Amino acid sequence: MISTRFRRPRVAVAVAAALALTVTPTGAPPARAAQAAASQVVSFTVGQDGRLYLASSAGITPFGSTAVAPPGAGVGAARQPDGNVAAFVIGTQGGLVAAVTSSATSNVSVYRDGAAGLAPPGAKVSAVTDSAGYLHVFFAGTDGAIYSASYNRLVRPGGGPQRVSAPGLAPPGAVVAATRQSTMPGVVFVGADGALTSVWRTSAGTWATIPAGPAGLAPPGGGVAVAATTGVQAYVAGLDGRIWQVGFAFGPRPEPWQPVAITGAGAAPAGARLAAAQFTGGPSNVFFAGSDGAVRVVTNMAGGWQQSVTTAAGAAKPGGPVAIVAVDDYLYSAWCGNDLWWWLYWWWRRPPPPPPWWGEPFTLPLTQPIQYGAEVAITLYR
Repeated sequence: MISTRFRRPRVAVAVAAALALTVTPTGAPPARAAQAAASQVVSFTVGQDGRLYLASSAGITPFGSTAVAPPGAGVGAARQPDGNVAAFVIGTQGGLVAAVTSSATSNVSVYRDGAAGLAPPGAKVSAVTDSAGYLHVFFAGTDGAIYSASYNRLVRPGGGPQRVSAPGLAPPGAVVAATRQSTMPGVVFVGADGALTSVWRTSAGTWATIPAGPAGLAPPGGGVAVAATTGVQAYVAGLDGRIWQVGFAFGPRPEPWQPVAITGAGAAPAGARLAAAQFTGGPSNVFFAGSDGAVRVVTNMAGGWQQSVTTAAGAAKPGGPVAIVAVDDYLYSAWCGNDLWWWLYWWWRRPPPPPPWWGEPFTLPLTQPIQYGAEVAITLYR
């Protein structure tokens, strides 16, 4: 275990005036509410020096002093029940590494949990906390199997990740999206056959692999995202550039799940990285960077799916990683642009239906060694 003091520098946040929002503001959100929501959100990436970095409304700072993974490695993050946050990577040794905050000491503790050589160094990883307070982490191993590690309320080294599917199911290091239905964790990904596939833990404690779409739907191991409130909706960028939605009923049981296109063909690069979130009792939202590098959102806030451009072209790496999180009436997105760390927040105001939106982009200069288009994870803190 390695501990380092966790501090956030006071960095001025600049408004990105060059961005053009396509949704007309209908009034600014309450300033105090916006600031309170922003203070709860943090995002992570792995820098070119192999260290984790944290971005918040206060700026960007190293998250620990130790190199933990290859530059630009996949990163997942989740809040623990006590309000502290844990960030996960597949380290240079090919094993799971966790960096965890502490309320008592303000330190960041870095743990290696489990065996080395399980996955390609820097492989994609995703984490979720269930309704019982357990935190679950998923990734695709070098053998093409899905691996999972679970933690009871606090992230500490334990038995390490365990294989929860058959080998050869996914490309090694594939993009995965962790989710849950109540206390049952699961993960969604595009398998080696190009089919949207899911792996769920059952009420008996076993794991079930459930196909959730036809073969050849999307590039194997490509971008996938999930949004979950009362149910789970998965989103994938298909080979034809459409974004497809698949709904999951409660529990891992086979169903005639039929993908539904929520965009036209060519809307997104095939296999583009997606980020999805749903407001409780509100609309679902899917963010992605188009072929021109403009960040776009597809939302069903007015009942049907509508696509909007939220930034100017070139703001993000085309088809590259984007992360979002919903906080009360706010939706925060983050990505690593060219020399800038981008934040874009939306305010969903209700009633009346359809809910008007208010959006505001911010940028943080990348004074730290963080590369363009690097992986980003975003979560709540405290």
